Amino acid sequence: MRIAIIEDNESQARALAEQIRRLFPVPAQLEEIGIYASGEAFLGKKESYDLLMIDCVLPDGNGVELARTIRETDPGVVFVFVTAYLEFAAEGYETNAFRYLLKPVSDEKLGEALSAFWRQYVEDPVVEITGTGLHKVFLKTSEIIYCEYSGRKVVVRTLGAAVDSQKNLLRLQKELGDSFFRTDRRFLVNLRYISRREDSTLILLNGERVNISRRQLPDFNTAYIRFLRRKESC
Repeated sequence: MRIAIIEDNESQARALAEQIRRLFPVPAQLEEIGIYASGEAFLGKKESYDLLMIDCVLPDGNGVELARTIRETDPGVVFVFVTAYLEFAAEGYETNAFRYLLKPVSDEKLGEALSAFWRQYVEDPVVEITGTGLHKVFLKTSEIIYCEYSGRKVVVRTLGAAVDSQKNLLRLQKELGDSFFRTDRRFLVNLRYISRREDSTLILLNGERVNISRRQLPDFNTAYIRFLRRKESC
């Protein structure tokens, strides 16, 4: 997990970084906190981040406008605005901001925001499905029932639609995470949607049936038990 703070006041930025390190819900998963003194400095970076903490007043412009610019090239990134100016709140939420925190930010407010971010975006991240630059489709992992290799292409199936993907199942498996299991050469199934198993068939919550190869059964049992335990602990 990588977080960036875009704040021109160095002492406030460093204090916020320490506060985040102290309150982050899963400290072992916090890889880096980058600090940038301006929008220009952030836009010139090479690193990518999962969560941006942005001050609304920056030396080179409006933090909300910066967020709009970033959203054009990185639609999956999450914004939290941290500022002393309440009047930016309405405009900030137009960028689909996750939270708006007023300075000085209390441990209670920041801790709640970080925990909510972890639950909503880390445990259920948004993934680019199509793998093409012409028309990209983004889905939350919880929206995907399964991915199927069919007719020399991969089809990603949700409750309401089917989306063709140029990505292969191996790549999708890596990107979608350990809530998905590769049952055989054709199917990558979301463990959230499994109702029960009947011998070598998985019955999904929508009534569909997916085969699972017998050699995959031991690994499936292990993965599904781990998934259920993780779900219970949330």
